[in-house]
Amino acid sequence: MNIAERAALLLGRAQLSDLAGAGDVPYVRWQNVKRGRARMGLEEIEILGRVFPSYRWWLLTGDGGKPNGPFESPVDI
Repeated sequence: MNIAERAALLLGRAQLSDLAGAGDVPYVRWQNVKRGRARMGLEEIEILGRVFPSYRWWLLTGDGGKPNGPFESPVDI
């Protein structure tokens, strides 16, 4: 699974209003990304990391192991 696929999985778990409130990306942009009308960019990935802080390591690397820090991988996705 690549970073775009991991980001899409987290996007499916998120509330668009939470994502829009966590950064400068407007709600309508999140709608377009979620519906496949726009590609997810770096700013959106960064915001996903803010909304899901415990999944940051997994989101960026795909590694389910735990580095030094409060990271984990989602097991029920």
